[in-house]
Amino acid sequence: MLYTTMKKVLFLLYSVLFTAMAMGLVSCVDDDTDMDDIIAQYQIEPASIELDYSDLAEAPDVPVTDENDEAYNDYVENSSWNEVIELKYAGDDVEVTGAVPGVIVQTSGAHATVLNMSGPIKIVVSGSTANGSLKLYGDKRVQLMLNNVDMTNPTGAAINNQGGKTMYVVLAQGTTNHLQDGTDYTLVDDEDQKAALFSEGQIVFSGHGRLDVNAVGRGGIRSDDYIRIRPGVKINVSSSALDGLRANDGIIVDGGAINIMTTGAGAKGMRSGGLMEVNGGRLVAIASGDTRIETVDGVADTAACAALYCDSLLVVNSGTLKLKATGDGGKGLNAKQDVAFDGGSLQAVAAGTREVKKPKGVKVDGSMSIGGGYFYSYSRRSDPLDVSGTLTVAPGYTTYDSGAKALTIAY
Repeated sequence: MLYTTMKKVLFLLYSVLFTAMAMGLVSCVDDDTDMDDIIAQYQIEPASIELDYSDLAEAPDVPVTDENDEAYNDYVENSSWNEVIELKYAGDDVEVTGAVPGVIVQTSGAHATVLNMSGPIKIVVSGSTANGSLKLYGDKRVQLMLNNVDMTNPTGAAINNQGGKTMYVVLAQGTTNHLQDGTDYTLVDDEDQKAALFSEGQIVFSGHGRLDVNAVGRGGIRSDDYIRIRPGVKINVSSSALDGLRANDGIIVDGGAINIMTTGAGAKGMRSGGLMEVNGGRLVAIASGDTRIETVDGVADTAACAALYCDSLLVVNSGTLKLKATGDGGKGLNAKQDVAFDGGSLQAVAAGTREVKKPKGVKVDGSMSIGGGYFYSYSRRSDPLDVSGTLTVAPGYTTYDSGAKALTIAY
């Protein structure tokens, strides 16, 4: 098997390196041999992975129009949005424009709460505040149009949707929007607020604007349901605490330019609890946090960081994935079940230390199939690819380069 062969190559490489180092140590009694030069002969530099804020050329995003298609309700264009409320933040105040029967808007300073007992509503959010928030109640679909808003909530989530229906986050054309949470969350009984942008229901991102999320207390973006990202959006997440972007029931990336940086111990750049499907776009995720060690009932539990972590099936059909982990034991891609890589480009780099956990470019607890596209994985101190189940590589590849630290397969 490929995995066994790579283990043998790795063993031989380390043996050669150890011998060379031993010879160098003996000879250094009589000369000034530079051990760094000897070690450098066996170093392999990984592919460069950095956050990418450049524009991404994408095909037009065509909404699904078949009502029988399971994705039909994920398109904001398929609903009527005749009821509109505008919230304009200005320092310690928020101006409310528009009145909708069955919708109550309450404000306290620049903190706004919207209770929707009517039907689908559209909320346009703009302005700036360093001490404000938006909380949504009501199991009704809501379109949240971000129109050049800059919002920081020092005591919790900037936007908190407590409703269980879809929240369509539309980034208005050409706008730049910024959300930030606080370091200390003021908790409310029986309510979650797990991120700077949090929703109990689904989150669907669309539009042709930019969203920057800076998380300092908890996660960046999180849904207790699923998240879909459509072409055209630009999403940049920086999290110094928990995961960058996380969804309990799955993530669908149809497009968009996404940058995620996490620095928290054991934090994941992007994490999907359910099926994750990548159909386009560009995701660059970098995780630099060290291993998190927690003791529960006398038993130590360790968790390493990962640029991309999937608890369920991961399917990559197209798009670009650039994943890098620099923390101790970090993984570029950590998949707990099967992975089907059928197209697009995936680059995974693990450059962290090996003090508590083993860093690996790609770690798959299930089986993995590679059938197209470009696949690259690198690990400085462990296996570039670790597949517990069966690894299947379809014929027809133009490159199959298997080394001790890097693996490249291209079609």
